[in-house]
Amino acid sequence: MRSVLVLAMLAACDFPTPSQDYACRVNADCETGRICERGYCVIGTAGPNPDASNTVTPDAAIDGAPMPDADPFAQIRQQCIAAGYTQDASGLHRAVGNGQSWVNAQADCADDVPGATHLIVLSSAAEVSYAAGQLGWIGLSDRTTEGQFQNVTLEPNDLRPWEPGQPDNGGGSEDCAHIRSSGRLDDDQCGNGRDYICECDGRPPAP
Repeated sequence: MRSVLVLAMLAACDFPTPSQDYACRVNADCETGRICERGYCVIGTAGPNPDASNTVTPDAAIDGAPMPDADPFAQIRQQCIAAGYTQDASGLHRAVGNGQSWVNAQADCADDVPGATHLIVLSSAAEVSYAAGQLGWIGLSDRTTEGQFQNVTLEPNDLRPWEPGQPDNGGGSEDCAHIRSSGRLDDDQCGNGRDYICECDGRPPAP
């Protein structure tokens, strides 16, 4: 008799069965009073603020946070190209053929894409070769402290292939460096008008 009662009680319970009638993917697939759990509709109520589609929206879509850029320099590159820079084997450069003082040349370069452009700093043999084909001012001077040449971005280990006997501070007033067709550097008076080469590498010039 006890076994019969247990069977009767179990029969009265509403357990989900793995049948096509109760199969579901989201709560909306179930009839009123049931929710989707583990692929089947069971009796119950959804929690507070249920997602109608039972899907999760990625955080980036919720808060609008941008996805990481595979190339963080891409935007700067586009801005520099728009400002007249061209890509060569050694980087992004703009050669200017109108004679300017070193100070004016540096100001012109720095104004192209503020915080990302300046007179060229020779960082590789390829860059020295490129600059030698253009001639003019480069981003190197001892205007701050006589005899202590610094490049405009304060980069360490830049290349400085001086001509033999240079820099010599001829006349006591040669503080700015320019590159010759030989690929060698010479110091000259900063106020002299020379062609110059701008570089875009994302580095800001030192104040």
